[in-house]
Amino acid sequence: MTTHPIANNIQSKLHKQEELINFFTKIGTFLSTQKNTNTLLELIVDVSMKITDSDGASLYIKETKEKKDYLRFKIARNHSRDFPFKEFVMPIDKNSIAGFSALTGNPYNFKSVDEIPDVLGIKYNDSFDKKINYKTINMLVIPMKNLKGEVIGILQLLNKKKHYDTVLTQFKSFCENIISYSDQEIHIISSLASSAAIVLERRKLYDEIQELFKTFTESMVTTIDQRDPSTAGHSVRVAKYATHFAKAVHNMDYGKYKDQTFSEQQLDEIYYAGLLHDIGKIGVKESVLLKEKRISEHEMEVIKYKFHYLKKHLQIKKLNNTITPSELVLFNDIDQYYNFIVSINSKNFIKEEELNQLQIISQTEFIDIDLQKKKILTENQLNHLSVQRGNLTDLERTSIEKHPLYTYEILKNISWGADLKNVPHIAAYHHEKLNGHGYPFHLEETEIPIQSKILAIVDIFDALTARDRPYKPALSITKTLDILSDEAEKNHIDKDLLDIFIHDILQ
Repeated sequence: MTTHPIANNIQSKLHKQEELINFFTKIGTFLSTQKNTNTLLELIVDVSMKITDSDGASLYIKETKEKKDYLRFKIARNHSRDFPFKEFVMPIDKNSIAGFSALTGNPYNFKSVDEIPDVLGIKYNDSFDKKINYKTINMLVIPMKNLKGEVIGILQLLNKKKHYDTVLTQFKSFCENIISYSDQEIHIISSLASSAAIVLERRKLYDEIQELFKTFTESMVTTIDQRDPSTAGHSVRVAKYATHFAKAVHNMDYGKYKDQTFSEQQLDEIYYAGLLHDIGKIGVKESVLLKEKRISEHEMEVIKYKFHYLKKHLQIKKLNNTITPSELVLFNDIDQYYNFIVSINSKNFIKEEELNQLQIISQTEFIDIDLQKKKILTENQLNHLSVQRGNLTDLERTSIEKHPLYTYEILKNISWGADLKNVPHIAAYHHEKLNGHGYPFHLEETEIPIQSKILAIVDIFDALTARDRPYKPALSITKTLDILSDEAEKNHIDKDLLDIFIHDILQ
């Protein structure tokens, strides 16, 4: 039983309509979920070619530079020829087909490229055809418009074939297989191009918002870092280290973390957590945050004055022969006492015998101008000078160790959205230790996210190797890794992550 030709034609048209519906369904889903702009552009070209059975296509995207608009030749496809492709920009004017359409906003259906001079007043440039041994016969030019009706790109389709899979070889095959684009195809591709243009505009806006947020955050962090010039740049470096580190973990194919992966959104979380991990330091007093020595320059001036005053008093008594033997001993030692205190004030670590000497000096008394007997060092000054390691008292160290808590309190009030919701916790846990003795939350190992464990390592690494801290010289990589290895042995930081950092980041 044979099928009537009319029935065949109807069936073919129904099949084509079904294909179009499937295409648009898939495209709609893809456009709404795809975030990669280049992938979106390639999809637009490929689908447009298949819908119209086109042998070739080109896509141009509008760009603005120095208040002047251009078209960037972004994509070129050809089913029958392979050729090298390189992006370039061209002005939006009436000297090119794409420029003409972008300028006027009109679509064009050229049944033959010979029509172009009559319609546009310019000649079709066939130099590229000759270069690849090709012949463009007809062309469909569609402007891509956003919701405002503004042209954001141009889609060119060429050489509509009877069958999409046909490969055009000899020029004879061009004549036998090329047919004209229909008016319906203008509407279909215009609709597709407009839908894609709207998605691209939204994607561009999303990217611009993301870039605005990123640059604003970086600028804000840089400004906050300048509050302590000695650590300026630390947060940005930590963010970059941490992101690079996370990518290395993601690519591991062996060891404890071989199955650990990070999505693009999770990498963004790590980056922002790294940037903002020390933002809580704005809640720490500058006298503590910027403390370089055990006591301040102002306090040292007060101490200097007291030693100078006492020395003058003893000198007068010596000249008047009224000085006692014990006062004479003190007079002979007073400069040495003062120099000892100056030395202690700048040390990072003091020994037990130095602590004992400090106690002896602190008992020195003098009669002040108010005729009251006072000690050469106040209890507060003695307390600060007696810190055995570093320059922070217990109270000051407790204050500065609250900065991760302040970080969390600040960041938790920001609407991060679903993609960045973990930033506050990742940032706030960067001083937690695997053995539970970290601060300020004293978390156990299983409670600390891997992102925070990564931050902990790079935070220590940058703090030790930074060359911009005037109060201490930068440590060598070797010495820094020795310290990090010791931290891992004490179960403060993750040993497996440290191994990845050493072998995949630093090598």
